[in-house]
Amino acid sequence: MIKSMTGFGKGESKGKLGGFTVEIRTVNHRYFDISSRVPNSLGQLEDKIKNCLHKYIKRGKVNLALSHRRGEKYDCATKIDEKVAGRYYRMLKTLKSKFKLQDDIKLSHLLSFPDLIAQDQPEHDANAMWPAIEKAVKAASLNCNKMREKEGRVLYKDISRRIRKISDSIDVICAIIPGLVADYKRKLEEKIIELLEGKSYVIDRQRLETELAIFAKQSDVSEELTRAKSHLAALKETLLLTTEAGRRLDFILQELQREINTLGSKISSTKISRSVVDIKSEIEKIREQAQNIE
Repeated sequence: MIKSMTGFGKGESKGKLGGFTVEIRTVNHRYFDISSRVPNSLGQLEDKIKNCLHKYIKRGKVNLALSHRRGEKYDCATKIDEKVAGRYYRMLKTLKSKFKLQDDIKLSHLLSFPDLIAQDQPEHDANAMWPAIEKAVKAASLNCNKMREKEGRVLYKDISRRIRKISDSIDVICAIIPGLVADYKRKLEEKIIELLEGKSYVIDRQRLETELAIFAKQSDVSEELTRAKSHLAALKETLLLTTEAGRRLDFILQELQREINTLGSKISSTKISRSVVDIKSEIEKIREQAQNIE
Protein backbone atom coordinates (compact mmCIF):
# COMPACT_ATOMS: atom_id res chain seq x y z
CA MET A 1 0.00 0.00 0.00
CA ILE A 2 1.05 3.62 -0.53
CA LYS A 3 3.34 5.42 1.93
CA SER A 4 3.40 9.04 2.97
CA MET A 5 6.64 11.00 2.64
CA THR A 6 6.28 12.49 6.13
CA GLY A 7 7.79 10.60 9.04
CA PHE A 8 10.27 10.35 11.88
CA GLY A 9 12.46 7.47 12.96
CA LYS A 10 15.17 6.83 15.51
CA GLY A 11 17.70 4.00 15.62
CA GLU A 12 20.43 3.09 18.10
CA SER A 13 23.25 0.58 18.13
CA LYS A 14 26.31 -0.25 20.20
CA GLY A 15 29.70 -1.48 19.13
CA LYS A 16 33.22 -1.89 20.46
CA LEU A 17 33.95 1.70 19.57
CA GLY A 18 30.91 3.18 21.32
CA GLY A 19 27.23 3.79 20.72
CA PHE A 20 25.52 5.42 17.74
CA THR A 21 22.18 7.19 17.46
CA VAL A 22 20.54 8.06 14.14
CA GLU A 23 17.47 10.30 13.86
CA ILE A 24 15.63 10.71 10.55
CA ARG A 25 12.99 13.27 9.62
CA THR A 26 11.33 13.16 6.20
CA VAL A 27 8.96 15.48 4.33
CA ASN A 28 7.60 15.52 0.79
CA HIS A 29 9.93 16.25 -2.11
CA ARG A 30 9.86 15.58 -5.82
CA TYR A 31 13.00 13.42 -5.63
CA PHE A 32 15.18 11.70 -3.01
CA ASP A 33 17.19 14.42 -1.31
CA ILE A 34 19.21 14.00 1.89
CA SER A 35 20.82 16.47 4.28
CA SER A 36 23.00 14.87 6.93
CA ARG A 37 24.78 15.97 10.10
CA VAL A 38 27.55 13.60 11.11
CA PRO A 39 30.68 14.03 13.25
CA ASN A 40 33.69 15.28 11.30
CA SER A 41 35.55 12.08 12.07
CA LEU A 42 32.85 10.08 10.26
CA GLY A 43 32.47 12.36 7.25
CA GLN A 44 33.95 9.76 4.90
CA LEU A 45 30.94 7.49 5.59
CA GLU A 46 28.30 9.94 4.30
CA ASP A 47 27.97 8.21 0.92
CA LYS A 48 27.55 4.84 2.60
CA ILE A 49 24.92 6.29 4.90
CA LYS A 50 23.05 7.81 1.94
CA ASN A 51 23.12 4.55 -0.04
CA CYS A 52 21.97 2.54 2.96
CA LEU A 53 19.12 4.97 3.63
CA HIS A 54 18.02 4.93 -0.01
CA LYS A 55 17.35 1.19 0.24
CA TYR A 56 14.45 1.90 2.59
CA ILE A 57 13.32 5.42 1.66
CA LYS A 58 12.92 5.99 -2.08
CA ARG A 59 11.58 9.52 -2.25
CA GLY A 60 11.34 12.61 -0.06
CA LYS A 61 13.45 15.24 1.66
CA VAL A 62 15.43 13.48 4.39
CA ASN A 63 17.21 15.12 7.32
CA LEU A 64 19.55 12.72 9.10
CA ALA A 65 21.49 13.33 12.30
CA LEU A 66 24.15 10.90 13.54
CA SER A 67 25.71 11.11 16.99
CA HIS A 68 28.52 9.01 18.44
CA ARG A 69 29.02 8.16 22.10
CA ARG A 70 32.48 6.78 22.82
CA GLY A 71 32.78 3.85 25.18
CA GLU A 72 34.46 4.23 28.58
CA LYS A 73 37.46 2.38 27.25
CA TYR A 74 37.98 5.14 24.72
CA ASP A 75 37.24 8.15 26.89
CA CYS A 76 39.31 11.15 25.95
CA ALA A 77 42.22 11.92 28.26
CA THR A 78 41.92 15.47 29.68
CA LYS A 79 44.98 17.51 30.70
CA ILE A 80 46.01 21.09 31.34
CA ASP A 81 48.45 22.56 28.86
CA GLU A 82 51.06 24.02 31.24
CA LYS A 83 52.84 25.96 28.50
CA VAL A 84 49.59 27.72 27.54
CA ALA A 85 48.82 28.33 31.24
CA GLY A 86 52.26 29.93 31.74
CA ARG A 87 51.77 32.19 28.75
CA TYR A 88 48.35 33.39 29.96
CA TYR A 89 49.71 33.90 33.49
CA ARG A 90 52.51 36.15 32.21
CA MET A 91 50.03 38.08 30.09
CA LEU A 92 47.78 38.65 33.11
CA LYS A 93 50.77 39.81 35.21
CA THR A 94 51.70 42.29 32.49
CA LEU A 95 48.17 43.66 32.35
CA LYS A 96 48.03 43.91 36.17
CA SER A 97 51.28 45.87 36.24
CA LYS A 98 50.42 48.09 33.30
CA PHE A 99 47.00 49.12 34.58
CA LYS A 100 48.00 49.03 38.27
CA LEU A 101 45.30 46.50 39.13
CA GLN A 102 44.91 45.42 42.77
CA ASP A 103 43.18 42.06 42.16
CA ASP A 104 45.18 38.87 42.55
CA ILE A 105 45.56 36.47 39.64
CA LYS A 106 43.55 33.34 40.48
CA LEU A 107 43.18 29.88 39.03
CA SER A 108 39.62 30.68 37.92
CA HIS A 109 41.04 33.44 35.71
CA LEU A 110 43.30 30.97 33.94
CA LEU A 111 40.59 28.34 33.58
CA SER A 112 38.37 30.83 31.74
CA PHE A 113 40.62 30.46 28.68
CA PRO A 114 39.13 27.64 26.52
CA ASP A 115 42.40 26.34 25.08
CA LEU A 116 43.93 25.78 28.52
CA ILE A 117 42.36 22.33 28.77
CA ALA A 118 43.27 19.87 26.02
CA GLN A 119 41.76 16.50 25.17
CA ASP A 120 43.61 13.64 23.57
CA GLN A 121 41.14 12.02 21.20
CA PRO A 122 42.20 8.57 20.02
CA GLU A 123 41.97 7.99 16.29
CA HIS A 124 39.73 5.17 15.08
CA ASP A 125 39.12 3.73 11.66
CA ALA A 126 35.71 5.03 10.52
CA ASN A 127 35.18 1.91 8.41
CA ALA A 128 35.50 -0.21 11.53
CA MET A 129 32.52 1.70 12.93
CA TRP A 130 30.40 1.19 9.83
CA PRO A 131 28.63 -2.08 10.85
CA ALA A 132 27.26 -0.43 14.00
CA ILE A 133 26.34 2.77 12.11
CA GLU A 134 24.62 0.76 9.38
CA LYS A 135 22.55 -1.02 12.01
CA ALA A 136 21.42 2.31 13.50
CA VAL A 137 20.58 3.76 10.04
CA LYS A 138 18.54 0.67 9.17
CA ALA A 139 16.64 0.78 12.48
CA ALA A 140 15.86 4.50 12.05
CA SER A 141 14.73 3.93 8.45
CA LEU A 142 12.40 1.08 9.40
CA ASN A 143 10.91 3.08 12.27
CA CYS A 144 10.42 6.05 9.97
CA ASN A 145 8.71 3.84 7.39
CA LYS A 146 6.28 2.55 10.01
CA MET A 147 5.11 6.11 10.55
CA ARG A 148 5.00 6.76 6.80
CA GLU A 149 2.95 3.60 6.25
CA LYS A 150 0.52 4.59 8.99
CA GLU A 151 -0.11 7.96 7.38
CA GLY A 152 -0.24 6.21 3.99
CA ARG A 153 -3.23 4.17 5.20
CA VAL A 154 -5.02 7.40 6.09
CA LEU A 155 -4.28 8.84 2.64
CA TYR A 156 -5.46 5.59 1.04
CA LYS A 157 -8.86 5.83 2.75
CA ASP A 158 -9.29 9.49 1.83
CA ILE A 159 -8.28 9.07 -1.82
CA SER A 160 -10.40 5.90 -2.20
CA ARG A 161 -13.42 7.82 -0.91
CA ARG A 162 -12.82 10.59 -3.45
CA ILE A 163 -12.41 8.06 -6.28
CA ARG A 164 -15.84 6.64 -5.38
CA LYS A 165 -17.31 10.15 -5.56
CA ILE A 166 -15.82 10.65 -9.03
CA SER A 167 -17.15 7.26 -10.12
CA ASP A 168 -20.63 8.17 -8.85
CA SER A 169 -20.53 11.45 -10.78
CA ILE A 170 -19.51 9.63 -13.96
CA ASP A 171 -22.43 7.22 -13.47
CA VAL A 172 -24.73 10.25 -13.24
CA ILE A 173 -23.34 11.58 -16.52
CA CYS A 174 -23.78 8.18 -18.19
CA ALA A 175 -27.42 8.12 -17.10
CA ILE A 176 -28.11 11.61 -18.48
CA ILE A 177 -26.42 11.27 -21.89
CA PRO A 178 -28.92 8.85 -23.59
CA GLY A 179 -31.71 11.40 -23.16
CA LEU A 180 -29.69 14.36 -24.45
CA VAL A 181 -30.45 13.81 -28.17
CA ALA A 182 -34.14 13.16 -27.52
CA ASP A 183 -34.33 16.25 -25.31
CA TYR A 184 -32.52 18.34 -27.93
CA LYS A 185 -34.93 17.06 -30.65
CA ARG A 186 -37.96 17.96 -28.51
CA LYS A 187 -36.70 21.46 -27.76
CA LEU A 188 -35.70 22.03 -31.40
CA GLU A 189 -39.12 21.00 -32.68
CA GLU A 190 -40.85 23.18 -30.10
CA LYS A 191 -38.69 26.16 -31.11
CA ILE A 192 -39.39 25.60 -34.83
CA ILE A 193 -43.15 25.28 -34.27
CA GLU A 194 -43.08 28.46 -32.19
CA LEU A 195 -41.24 30.33 -34.93
CA LEU A 196 -43.52 29.01 -37.70
CA GLU A 197 -46.77 29.57 -35.84
CA GLY A 198 -49.32 31.29 -38.09
CA LYS A 199 -47.08 30.87 -41.16
CA SER A 200 -47.50 28.54 -44.10
CA TYR A 201 -44.10 26.84 -43.81
CA VAL A 202 -43.62 23.07 -43.47
CA ILE A 203 -40.93 21.53 -41.25
CA ASP A 204 -38.18 19.90 -43.31
CA ARG A 205 -37.89 16.57 -41.53
CA GLN A 206 -34.72 15.57 -43.40
CA ARG A 207 -32.98 18.79 -42.37
CA LEU A 208 -34.17 18.20 -38.80
CA GLU A 209 -32.70 14.70 -38.77
CA THR A 210 -29.43 16.07 -40.16
CA GLU A 211 -29.23 18.63 -37.35
CA LEU A 212 -29.92 15.91 -34.79
CA ALA A 213 -27.19 13.71 -36.29
CA ILE A 214 -24.69 16.58 -36.10
CA PHE A 215 -25.66 17.27 -32.49
CA ALA A 216 -25.38 13.59 -31.58
CA LYS A 217 -21.91 13.39 -33.12
CA GLN A 218 -20.71 16.54 -31.39
CA SER A 219 -22.10 15.32 -28.06
CA ASP A 220 -20.61 11.83 -28.28
CA VAL A 221 -18.43 11.43 -25.19
CA SER A 222 -18.38 7.64 -25.08
CA GLU A 223 -14.60 7.56 -25.63
CA GLU A 224 -13.98 10.11 -22.89
CA LEU A 225 -16.16 8.19 -20.44
CA THR A 226 -14.45 4.90 -21.27
CA ARG A 227 -11.00 6.39 -20.75
CA ALA A 228 -12.11 8.15 -17.55
CA LYS A 229 -13.34 4.83 -16.12
CA SER A 230 -10.05 3.23 -17.15
CA HIS A 231 -8.10 5.96 -15.33
CA LEU A 232 -10.18 5.42 -12.18
CA ALA A 233 -9.34 1.70 -12.29
CA ALA A 234 -5.64 2.61 -12.68
CA LEU A 235 -5.86 4.92 -9.65
CA LYS A 236 -7.28 2.11 -7.52
CA GLU A 237 -4.50 -0.26 -8.64
CA THR A 238 -1.81 2.33 -7.96
CA LEU A 239 -3.04 2.90 -4.40
CA LEU A 240 -2.20 -0.75 -3.66
CA LEU A 241 1.40 -0.50 -4.88
CA THR A 242 4.17 -1.04 -2.34
CA THR A 243 6.73 0.74 -4.55
CA GLU A 244 6.81 4.42 -5.50
CA ALA A 245 3.27 5.48 -6.40
CA GLY A 246 3.24 9.28 -6.09
CA ARG A 247 4.47 10.12 -9.60
CA ARG A 248 2.23 7.49 -11.19
CA LEU A 249 -0.80 8.89 -9.36
CA ASP A 250 0.04 12.40 -10.53
CA PHE A 251 0.30 11.27 -14.17
CA ILE A 252 -3.01 9.36 -14.06
CA LEU A 253 -4.76 12.34 -12.48
CA GLN A 254 -3.48 14.61 -15.28
CA GLU A 255 -4.92 12.24 -17.88
CA LEU A 256 -8.23 11.98 -16.02
CA GLN A 257 -8.42 15.78 -15.83
CA ARG A 258 -7.85 15.96 -19.59
CA GLU A 259 -10.75 13.60 -20.32
CA ILE A 260 -13.13 15.44 -17.99
CA ASN A 261 -12.19 18.79 -19.56
CA THR A 262 -12.93 17.41 -23.04
CA LEU A 263 -16.22 15.92 -21.86
CA GLY A 264 -17.31 19.20 -20.30
CA SER A 265 -16.50 21.17 -23.46
CA LYS A 266 -18.54 18.82 -25.69
CA ILE A 267 -21.80 18.88 -23.77
CA SER A 268 -23.80 21.93 -22.78
CA SER A 269 -26.01 20.44 -20.11
CA THR A 270 -26.56 22.06 -16.71
CA LYS A 271 -26.77 18.72 -14.91
CA ILE A 272 -23.65 17.38 -16.57
CA SER A 273 -21.79 20.64 -15.96
CA ARG A 274 -22.50 20.32 -12.24
CA SER A 275 -21.14 16.76 -12.25
CA VAL A 276 -18.05 17.90 -14.19
CA VAL A 277 -17.37 20.60 -11.60
CA ASP A 278 -17.73 18.04 -8.79
CA ILE A 279 -15.30 15.69 -10.52
CA LYS A 280 -12.71 18.44 -11.08
CA SER A 281 -12.95 19.42 -7.42
CA GLU A 282 -12.28 15.85 -6.28
CA ILE A 283 -9.38 15.46 -8.75
CA GLU A 284 -7.74 18.59 -7.36
CA LYS A 285 -8.11 17.34 -3.80
CA ILE A 286 -6.56 13.98 -4.73
CA ARG A 287 -3.66 15.76 -6.46
CA GLU A 288 -2.98 17.71 -3.27
CA GLN A 289 -2.87 14.46 -1.28
CA ALA A 290 -0.73 12.75 -3.91
CA GLN A 291 2.00 15.38 -3.42
CA ASN A 292 2.82 13.70 -0.09
CA ILE A 293 2.85 10.11 -1.38
CA GLU A 294 6.20 8.40 -1.93
